Amino acid sequence: MLSNFTKGIVIGIGAILPGISGGSLAVIFGLYEKLIHSVSNFFKDPKKNFIFLAVVGSGACLGIVLFSNVQKFLFTHYEIPTMFSLCGLFLGTIPGLFKQANKNGFSVFCLIPFFIAFAVSIFFSLAGNSDMEVETEDFYLNFRNFLYIFITGVIMAGPLVIPGISGTVLLMLIGAYGIFLQMIADIKYIFLFPFVSKSMHGEIINNILILIPLCLGLAAGALLFSKLMDFLFKKSYSFTYYAVLGFMLGSVPELIPGYSGNFFVYITGILLFLAGLVLSLKFNAKYSG
Repeated sequence: MLSNFTKGIVIGIGAILPGISGGSLAVIFGLYEKLIHSVSNFFKDPKKNFIFLAVVGSGACLGIVLFSNVQKFLFTHYEIPTMFSLCGLFLGTIPGLFKQANKNGFSVFCLIPFFIAFAVSIFFSLAGNSDMEVETEDFYLNFRNFLYIFITGVIMAGPLVIPGISGTVLLMLIGAYGIFLQMIADIKYIFLFPFVSKSMHGEIINNILILIPLCLGLAAGALLFSKLMDFLFKKSYSFTYYAVLGFMLGSVPELIPGYSGNFFVYITGILLFLAGLVLSLKFNAKYSG
């Protein structure tokens, strides 16, 4: 149980890293098929499935909340080195995912969904807004924002279920990444409720209310995507997985920072890229072997 909780924390961290997929980490940890089965067949053994999902899910939530503040700081002050690091970590997962995709055999026809998905992902990556600015205005809950946060939650559920799909890339494409990261980072103030002045209580309560549509969206998205992936993998495992890999590789341009003119920063970034790549390859080999 402790092992699954720890893995859930890492999956949660991966869910908010640009280009990194929580679903991919679930595959690497060997939790993916168990998660899909538990969600899709929840009522067949509700007690067992609830305990498993609660352990992994609480770990993922903790990872998201704790790391969002670290990530916000890194992107604000060290954006280019951070992006290089993430690119290395991202590319290091590729060999393990191809191995997983070919576990039922390989057919040249699998390349068709791969290249279609790759082309679509490249198009949206290049056309989308990859601005990593995380400063946002105060975000208060009303009906419009309720729907907006609910849809954001649905989108964030995708990469937790679909391996290789980065939820943060999708959020960047629709311009919601900064708002989401700020919103998650502000959750920490909930735990300070008894220790702050009454003037801050209203803002903290607003942060608590924001969690309602977010959690509802995550739950709805998890159920929807789990049913979809369970169906697709049963019908055509290799074709589905190669499409996932196409989307995954097509998101790489989102992780390549533009040149700022600071040579030292780029040397540091390249070194961090190599370190991230080696770390990811070793991590992948350990848990997917």
